[in-house]
Amino acid sequence: MEIRVTRSEFLGELSPMQGIVERKTTIPVLSHLLLTARGDRLNLAATDLDVSLTSWCEADIKREGGIAVQAKKLVEIIRSLTGEEVLLVQEEPRVLTIRAGKSRFKIHGLAPDDFPTLPTLEDGRKVDIPFTEFRRMVAKILFAVSAEESRFQLNGALLKLKDGGLEMVATDGHRLALVEGGLESAGGEDSVLVPRKALQELQRFEGEGKLSYGRGEHHLSFGLGRRELICRILEGTFPDYERVIAKDNDKKVLFDRKLLVDAVQRAALMTGDRARAVRLQFATDQVVISAVNSDLGEAVEEVACTYDGPEFRVGINPDYLTQFLAAVETEKIRLELKDENTQCVGYPQDGPDTRYLCVIMPMRI
Repeated sequence: MEIRVTRSEFLGELSPMQGIVERKTTIPVLSHLLLTARGDRLNLAATDLDVSLTSWCEADIKREGGIAVQAKKLVEIIRSLTGEEVLLVQEEPRVLTIRAGKSRFKIHGLAPDDFPTLPTLEDGRKVDIPFTEFRRMVAKILFAVSAEESRFQLNGALLKLKDGGLEMVATDGHRLALVEGGLESAGGEDSVLVPRKALQELQRFEGEGKLSYGRGEHHLSFGLGRRELICRILEGTFPDYERVIAKDNDKKVLFDRKLLVDAVQRAALMTGDRARAVRLQFATDQVVISAVNSDLGEAVEEVACTYDGPEFRVGINPDYLTQFLAAVETEKIRLELKDENTQCVGYPQDGPDTRYLCVIMPMRI
């Protein structure tokens, strides 16, 4: 292999690959990227066996070939170089020479045949989704995806296509986030569980075009421009989330989002690592947010609100509330509650989505 590539373009396609490769793995090749020179393109690929990402950049190719090289070190080298052109030469089967300006590196790699075979998606359903809308919706539910590996069916989000709409739902058992937006054509109804890592990597994509979504028997594909991400479909049954959303919360409280998030974050400074809880004491047009820690002390915050019902209080995890507030795009938010034993449901006041809400289970204080 002997090729010339533009450094900035090469680095731009290398960088997203870092999130895919496995840094701590018992399979060394999974920490590598596959570079393959064919025609007028340098093709790049990364995989952890569950999520794969492919892309390409234009190249002046004198000799075709391929090699798998350690991802982290390759990115560090290309990022450190000066000059606009990079020369990649494979003089030996498992050694890649990198030249730019007066710099020269030799990096040892693996044979292309050692790299795992990447999954391909058989011909199936394809749907185009506006990418900026998709990424905005993912950001509104990603924080609620479970990180507990034992609850594998919650280690992703439910992606639900329906006529004229797209819905995403995530829950970790303690809170639930749901967002629904419009979609010109979904081509019929469908629902699938998308792994958390795939959603995280899609958030790093850049572009404003259409995201091409495809579903096969065992895999999903997401294509944008020259990049394509393929992931395994999560197996398992997602909870009946509509039953979790309280329909009879009769106490509605309207807040200025910025004032509330700042006050909750300040009060949370006095909570411990194990007992992450603050108390919200509601009264007419005011809520008192407090946290008490026997080792640290206490914090009290008063926040104005719009509320004219009876006094009551509820305990809540401040992290769950602030993550919801950070995802909301509106200046005003509404909390709907019933009592200290019933879940709190947060909504933006108006906003661009057909529906957006976050359910947070209460805590005993």
